[in-house]
Amino acid sequence: MSIRLFAGGLSFFGYQPASGRIARETYPYVEGKDRIETLREALAQSSIARWEGNRLMTCVLTQSPAMQVPLECFRKEEAYALYRLTYSSGERNGKVYYNILPHLEIAQIFTIDNEVEKLLCQHLPGIRFYHSHTMILEKMWMLEKQGIRQIYAYFQEKEMFVFAYQEQRLAYANSFAADVTENAVYFLLSVWKSLEMDAHADCCVLLGEHGIKHAVAQILAKYLTHVEEIHATDIYRRSTLAKDPQIPFDLLALWVNNII
Repeated sequence: MSIRLFAGGLSFFGYQPASGRIARETYPYVEGKDRIETLREALAQSSIARWEGNRLMTCVLTQSPAMQVPLECFRKEEAYALYRLTYSSGERNGKVYYNILPHLEIAQIFTIDNEVEKLLCQHLPGIRFYHSHTMILEKMWMLEKQGIRQIYAYFQEKEMFVFAYQEQRLAYANSFAADVTENAVYFLLSVWKSLEMDAHADCCVLLGEHGIKHAVAQILAKYLTHVEEIHATDIYRRSTLAKDPQIPFDLLALWVNNII
């Protein structure tokens, strides 16, 4: 079972490899209602949470602000201090977690709201916490085309995560608001320019399932020669999970890495 925390609410996903059964439950946040209460009700009502054997692997995906630190500079006892130096007081009260990305040799540091973390750990012992970008960064690094510079933009809900590699290392990673097509294009081209990429030789790769992705690609094509829209089935050709549109790309990357 996986719980996906996003800006507008939370979703429960269940997958049983033996039968191929997949289920999804979404619990949107309601104005005037405390978010922790929404989570508490979801845990009590969810049929997915009661699937037999479902807790053999229970994980949470969060879209909270994150930072990347090279492993040679990372000390787990310093993770909280590093995070506080980067982000404002709004994220300081959360429980700090980190994921190790072995191929990129970095630690992804992020937070989970204290009340959310406490409630989940009480109900689901052994639960694991991941940032939504962790497995995407690792997977796209493995597919990076040598000799061609590429910049990636992953669209999820109303956010765009932009990242790029250079000499097999992470060269750039940042998130931007992506609720308006023109704004997303502006941010992407700004990053493109800051990385000194070539409009004719280099490539912009768009990932994810957000509705404005295609519109962004159409506008980018006016300025860049190589713009590619990549779908889950292009990346996970051997996985039947990739054919299910209800599974977000970040969750698919996590499931394929840990289950398949």
